[in-house]
Amino acid sequence: MARPTKKGLDYFPLDVNFLSDIKVRRIVKACGSESVHILIALLAYIYRDDGYHVRWNDDIAFLVADEVGTKEGSVVEVTNKALQVDFFDKDMFDNYNILTSKGIQDRYVLATKERKEVVLEEKYLLTKEVNRSNIIVMPRHNSVNGLSNSQRKEK
Repeated sequence: MARPTKKGLDYFPLDVNFLSDIKVRRIVKACGSESVHILIALLAYIYRDDGYHVRWNDDIAFLVADEVGTKEGSVVEVTNKALQVDFFDKDMFDNYNILTSKGIQDRYVLATKERKEVVLEEKYLLTKEVNRSNIIVMPRHNSVNGLSNSQRKEK
């Protein structure tokens, strides 16, 4: 049996100017120094699971809070501020309830360049760096599963 295709990353690059970034500095100023730990934990969830986004829900808030040793309210506050300062893409959050950004996606695409196959969902894409032969972009609508499918199962 074939091994399942890995989606996420085992590790992710963290820019050396992460703490100097204006977005991070605004978040730290508004939410306190523990927000750095929360942001890194959120990035770890993003890169670990699907690799370029994570679906936001109460469970993620709880898991990050538990991992960092803070309250869920702090995680929600940092996430809201991160959306406000465009650390995460607000449109993606509003439309699909996911946390992602163009920078996250660019780093994911770069980190997976040696993989045999990388599958990305078109509706979640912010990056334009998808012109490699190993990247498969899943279209927004799958016509095979549509209501107008004329195929039927017979004995």
